[in-house]
Amino acid sequence: MAPQQSTTKETESSSVIKPSTRIPNLSSVTDSTEEEAGPTCLELYGPYPSSVPVPTISKDGKTPPPSIISSATTQFDLQSYPDHRDVSTPDEWIPRHGQLVRLTGRHPFNVEPPLSVLKKYKFITPSCLHYVRNHGAVPNLTWEDHVISIGGSSAKLVPNPYEIGMDELTSMKPRELPVTLVCAGNRRKEQNMIRQTIGFNWGAAGVGTNVWRGVLVRDLLLKAGVSEKNMANKHVEFIGVEDLPNKVGPGPFPEEPWGKLVKYGTSIPLSRVMNPAYDVIVAYEANGEALQPDHGFPVRLIIPGYIGGRMIKWLGAINVLEYETRNHYHYHDNRILPPHVTAEESLTGGWWYKPEYIFNELNINSAMVAPDHNETLDLASNIGSTYPVSGYAYTGGGRRITRIEVTTDGGKHWHVAKLHQIEKPTEYGMYWCWVWWEYDLEVAELVGAEEIWCRAWDEANNPQPTNPTWNLMGMGNNQVFRIKIHLDNVNGKHCFRFEHPTQPGQLEGGWMTRLADKPDSAGFGRLLEQGQAAPKVEAAPPAKPDGKTKLIRMEEIRKHNKEEDVWIIVNNKVYDCTEYLDLHPGGADSILINAGEDSTEDFVAIHSTKATKMLDKFYIGDLDLSSLDEGEEKKEEGVEQRLCPKTGRPLALDPKHKQAFVLQEKTVLSRDSFELNFALQSPEHVLGLPTGKHIFLTANVNGELVMRRYTPITSDYDVGCVKFVIKAYPPCERFPMGGKFSQHLDSLKIGDTVDMRGPVGEFDYHGNGKFLKEHSECYATHFNMIAGGTGITPVMQIAAEILRHPEDKTTMSLVFGAREEGDILCRTTLDQWAKEHPDRFKVRYVLSENSPPGWEESGHSVGFVNKELFEEVLYPAGPNVYNLMCGPPIMLDRGCTPNLHALNHKDENIFSF
Repeated sequence: MAPQQSTTKETESSSVIKPSTRIPNLSSVTDSTEEEAGPTCLELYGPYPSSVPVPTISKDGKTPPPSIISSATTQFDLQSYPDHRDVSTPDEWIPRHGQLVRLTGRHPFNVEPPLSVLKKYKFITPSCLHYVRNHGAVPNLTWEDHVISIGGSSAKLVPNPYEIGMDELTSMKPRELPVTLVCAGNRRKEQNMIRQTIGFNWGAAGVGTNVWRGVLVRDLLLKAGVSEKNMANKHVEFIGVEDLPNKVGPGPFPEEPWGKLVKYGTSIPLSRVMNPAYDVIVAYEANGEALQPDHGFPVRLIIPGYIGGRMIKWLGAINVLEYETRNHYHYHDNRILPPHVTAEESLTGGWWYKPEYIFNELNINSAMVAPDHNETLDLASNIGSTYPVSGYAYTGGGRRITRIEVTTDGGKHWHVAKLHQIEKPTEYGMYWCWVWWEYDLEVAELVGAEEIWCRAWDEANNPQPTNPTWNLMGMGNNQVFRIKIHLDNVNGKHCFRFEHPTQPGQLEGGWMTRLADKPDSAGFGRLLEQGQAAPKVEAAPPAKPDGKTKLIRMEEIRKHNKEEDVWIIVNNKVYDCTEYLDLHPGGADSILINAGEDSTEDFVAIHSTKATKMLDKFYIGDLDLSSLDEGEEKKEEGVEQRLCPKTGRPLALDPKHKQAFVLQEKTVLSRDSFELNFALQSPEHVLGLPTGKHIFLTANVNGELVMRRYTPITSDYDVGCVKFVIKAYPPCERFPMGGKFSQHLDSLKIGDTVDMRGPVGEFDYHGNGKFLKEHSECYATHFNMIAGGTGITPVMQIAAEILRHPEDKTTMSLVFGAREEGDILCRTTLDQWAKEHPDRFKVRYVLSENSPPGWEESGHSVGFVNKELFEEVLYPAGPNVYNLMCGPPIMLDRGCTPNLHALNHKDENIFSF
């Protein structure tokens, strides 16, 4: 039933309400009919800390002038000082605090404060330093235009649907109380250190407390005529305004299929909403001010005792249903599945739709904020004193935390800590907030101790478990919090150094990051998967003849270094890979550059455990380590000096040896892409990369050797440097670790180095339409080029070489797909080519999201690549028409190859970089 506009006269605002400002003319929280009015929240818990952020406006930590910060009364007094990480993102308009730890890169904004910040403020968290969980760009909503639709699935359930604006909402009887919000993924990084989940790395500060003011949802529903009788199996659905990507397709509900974009929503039982003891409210204020944009301005849902993922921000609709919501995110988020369920099994086994695994009510949890990570304590000067161990604890269900215990002997003996019970119970006896606690630990007790543990109990006598139980989403992680104790010698003095289990996001450190310190079991056995570092493989001891194992000497192995006869060494085992060259997904060159040599380092850097097992069928024997004399083991082979046959200049690359190249310039191109400029060995060197080939870049990332292929945007016509365009892939729900190597490259500073080796690749353009493809000679009159994201670089390399030579009459048609207009890399160059060479080069851009006005009218496209687009833009199939593709696998496998086949392009005329 369509909602009708409420006939209640709306209260006129005396001024426009902005985020983070005080709302005038609010109704009194206390009902005038009550005989005794208790103290207000401000009197009980105030004064509230400042909500004004201190942005970090440059990478070197620079902040706005102190006079600007001290004179600011709201966050938007600092709108001209965006955090440098938000510049050129959709959220640049929101000033944010620079102390917040970013968990998913620059965008979207998912952050938590350092634990030291929680320790400083304790019970009430500043709004600007409260954790934030955003799935996309923050909606830029206005107070005066925003409405909430109140409706339902039938007139019987909701007889009087209506819409309500913000002024009318604030004129209703308010409810104000402190509530602790907790992200369902709080402490998830500990789970990711056991086995990678599908979530990003929350530390232990995904929690905070504000005083929230709003209106009971119960009152909104009663106003719509919703009955308090027969509430069993009925639900209240809450839907936000933002449009988010669909993760899994049309979904299991034929009557309500999920589209390409979906709203973020959830539902909870009607009986909970209608029970005033549970205090389910729509909130428009936090800590005495209008909500900040990151926290849902102008209005959001607050469900005390529930996980934060149910508390919909930017609330747009409330619906009473005779069934649980069919919202996409209600099912594909916030579930605690059994520990044996993997990502693949979760989809094939229908686990997301089993109601028993939903995560609503908070479980009990605690963490220590003191001692802090890497904090030190001098032993001699403190041996006779105590140290105040402290932290927080919370639980769900309106229950009270009844005790915190601390142990230093692995749980044999526990000490009871002092609770700071600041929160007053509601009139229904409910407790919705964390407690802070402290225990004065004898420093002498730390001598010989290995760890400090803490655990919480609530009034239902629920304690925290001692051991973790892993789950696919890494949610509800609540085992005892453990800090390791190290005794270090610093300048001749013995000091205790304390080490937390992890550090949030991409910050390094924590005892759980070491393989040896991970728990042996977390409910599924001990497994190693992609995303978790495998144990370091030590060199095998010298093999001894046993009559069974064949020993092969190094000088024999080095003879097998040609395409028709390729042996390699991995972990001191020898493999004949000759038959596998044509089958290798990475191309023959990836194997040939290691032919006749030890390729252990390169192999481990880019291959999984599964790939290692696949080598077994090519095993021919063990390396005879006695054939390596001591001098040869230590000898470092020199790099052969090679010259460019065209110019006579020295070549920078060497196919057999990695070399370190120094970063000399870094330029930000868009919100998530940048250009890196590396210096070659001298100003006279050229790279030495044939057109169409690429380079292996290698680096040590968090203790793990990682190697990836990249194609530079420069060529041998550029002297003294090599440049790359890189797109950073931060962690996300689908790829919780993000792009490991791209994030590393994004973190590089001027003067840092990256190892490079090459050339490598299965495509080599010689000019005038002639090229080698997988070592076969080919000829093209036309190239169809299809690129997505940074996949533009290899096809752009070929196009540049063709256009550089007027005598080369090969023509090209490029389809370049991107999410938004700002994601189109190297557009200035591409547009210039199309303008200067209209008979040889044309380009069509395709945007999947947020196309600007007039985009299609300008001759470009929206959506995704498809058959109709290819038929319109690309050259038709023919023996001398070749299709060159580079982009995300899902784009190539689902969008490109099938549609090229449908247009009669043959496999031998399709090449993917």
